[in-house]
Amino acid sequence: MSTPTPGIERQLESAPQPGDRLPAPTVTHNDADGKYEARNDAGELMGWLGYRRNGSTIVTYTTQTLPQFRGQGVASAMAKAVLDDAIADGSTVDAACWYVAEYIQRHPKYQRLTAAEWGF
Repeated sequence: MSTPTPGIERQLESAPQPGDRLPAPTVTHNDADGKYEARNDAGELMGWLGYRRNGSTIVTYTTQTLPQFRGQGVASAMAKAVLDDAIADGSTVDAACWYVAEYIQRHPKYQRLTAAEWGF
């Protein structure tokens, strides 16, 4: 029988376990790069949402969550941030990104931001 390496138990105990509720990511708007970025409390990049401006329309084209952070609400937090900003500045949204389009479908308060031909 092998002896466990000192400190391993502590590392395992502190690692997130399935079902743990982790803190919400911090989402920041990186206007210069056309991205919303999500970071954890340690400042580690968790994901990004890419967009471009077309007049008064925000065109979202990708939402990416790094594999180790999937399932923790990262993409939802970024979608909410871009849509809340669109409301605040009176923009419309062209959700070319499938994730943002589905987020809008699931959250009726954002449906008024989209083009009428979407049928939301």
